Amino acid sequence: MNIQDITKRVMLATFNTSVWRARRFDTRATQEVESNHDTKDIGRFNKKLLTEGATSYKEVCAVANRARAYFDAHSLDYDQLGVRLLPTDMYMEVADRQRVFQDEFNATTAVFLADYPRLKEEARVALNGLFDDADYPTQAELAKKFGMRLAVLPFPDASQFDIALPANVLDGLKADIDQRVLGAVKTANDDLVGRLFEAVQHFANRLYGATNVRLDVADKVRELSALLPKLNFSGDPALTRILDETREHLARHTGADLRNSNDLRKQVAEKAMEIEAQMAAFMGGPPPSPAAAAPTSSMFELLTA
Repeated sequence: MNIQDITKRVMLATFNTSVWRARRFDTRATQEVESNHDTKDIGRFNKKLLTEGATSYKEVCAVANRARAYFDAHSLDYDQLGVRLLPTDMYMEVADRQRVFQDEFNATTAVFLADYPRLKEEARVALNGLFDDADYPTQAELAKKFGMRLAVLPFPDASQFDIALPANVLDGLKADIDQRVLGAVKTANDDLVGRLFEAVQHFANRLYGATNVRLDVADKVRELSALLPKLNFSGDPALTRILDETREHLARHTGADLRNSNDLRKQVAEKAMEIEAQMAAFMGGPPPSPAAAAPTSSMFELLTA
């Protein structure tokens, strides 16, 4: 596929959600901690402005998180912060699903706003002497802190880049744009393969030596085998071959099939390892393992500077 074909099959997309943070840095509490420990500038005391029982607020955040996860799963990495690549073949599906998320987000936000006065009074009791009415916006101010928006822009196309510059300078800029397009395609394809690599590796590890295979063992590979071909906007032959082999040799088997046959588990695990090697070669090496984030759950947090 040439560059002009690529620019017709993908677009730039951003997905933004805004939710009231419901936290506030407390200067007085920070000073008290520093005084009690006879130290300075070791951290910042941030208090949660709502209690753990604020389920209406948690539901708004959950909808926003689900919408973000959906968008990230159905788009691809790009080399600009906050921007992702959305294949045109995926646009209608993504836009329709995000409209559903938007309706759900609006509905849960309305429930939270109606519940806000009660939650504020609960926080007044829980925070005791740390409660400060100035930390809490009015309901009108609060409503403006919630939002969700999907936006798209055309993918850069050097052939459409025509500005008032000397011809030799313009030619250089167009060549640079073309190189950035090719680099963006490589980044997107590596993202696509990296997702599949992680799923296939986990799949193979669970099959090797397993005596009691869970019925969901193949679910992630099957899910990605259905989704990723839609994201393969560049039509790269090597990538297409990897996706085809994954679908043919791995995703075709259910967890029940694999649980009931030792021979099949061994055969599929060996094929998974072969496909892993193909993906590693495609990316120039296996992707790094993602770091896990540690959750916090206390009413107050002391965050290191």
